[in-house]
Amino acid sequence: MKQLIILIAFLLPVAIQAQDTIKIPAPVAKQIVLDLISGDSAKAELGLVQQQLTLTNKVVVLKDSIISSYIQKCNIYDERITNEQAKFNVQGLYVNQLEKSNKKLKVKLIFTKIISGAIVGSLGYLYLTK
Repeated sequence: MKQLIILIAFLLPVAIQAQDTIKIPAPVAKQIVLDLISGDSAKAELGLVQQQLTLTNKVVVLKDSIISSYIQKCNIYDERITNEQAKFNVQGLYVNQLEKSNKKLKVKLIFTKIISGAIVGSLGYLYLTK
């Protein structure tokens, strides 16, 4: 009797396992294995694509920072050009003022020479006639 209970105890799990197994035809099993392999390779490829996307994003960020630094340099150069133009405009106004002042001084010098010549001539005439 003990032997029969031991035999049933060993055969019962084997019978339950035998009922849980499914028999698949060989071509279908091969297709399932191929699908599993392609799924694994797709997961690996997805990982590589994600890494490549991360690197591409880093490259884009780097290029954007380079572009923004060039834009800042361009803005600085534009400011320099504007400042230089303002400086030249101020210098041009200063030159115009100096030219006007120079013309006034030349006219004043001419009048001074004419008047001093007239005074010297009249004094010389008066001296000679007396």
